Amino acid sequence: MSLQVDQTGATAHGDVVGRDKIAHVYAASAPLTKVEQLLQKLQEEVANNEHAKHTIEALAHFQKRRTHDGVDGLEAKLTAADRSDEFLSAIEKKEQFAKLLERWSMYASAQEIFAHLLAKAEFEFTYVIYPQLADISRVKANELVRDQIIVPVVEECGSTVFTLNHSTAMGMIYWLAEQCFVRWHT
Repeated sequence: MSLQVDQTGATAHGDVVGRDKIAHVYAASAPLTKVEQLLQKLQEEVANNEHAKHTIEALAHFQKRRTHDGVDGLEAKLTAADRSDEFLSAIEKKEQFAKLLERWSMYASAQEIFAHLLAKAEFEFTYVIYPQLADISRVKANELVRDQIIVPVVEECGSTVFTLNHSTAMGMIYWLAEQCFVRWHT
């Protein structure tokens, strides 16, 4: 004896399924961050060979060297903070960042990305790290730089259009020191 079920004309308040139902649930993707949006825009600018005609004001701000206390330049800042042993590595990393900045600054979106990253780094260093420097060890200061600036910057940019790794991100800090926007000496 064969058992047959006829579901012709069957109605339900959901799915009518003869066997196992497989539901596909897609999680909504998180909205893109400002940097992710700019990186997408940068990819389009590169693909279309769209070059910026001038440097945006926010980036130009960081390209103007300023002096607060007479300790000018990266080497002087490192020496004043008893970090002169870092100089050779620091100058190499700073140059690495400077080349990246120069190479990509021909694109408006890249300029916005760099201005955003430099402003973030300066803010974190000035208002979170610098006030603690007199009371913490060099290792702790390095950990703060890593945790507050380097890791977030690398995670934010990664290696999509241009590569921004930990070394290059540290070069950004040294570049800011050269421009007199950050200092380790108190």
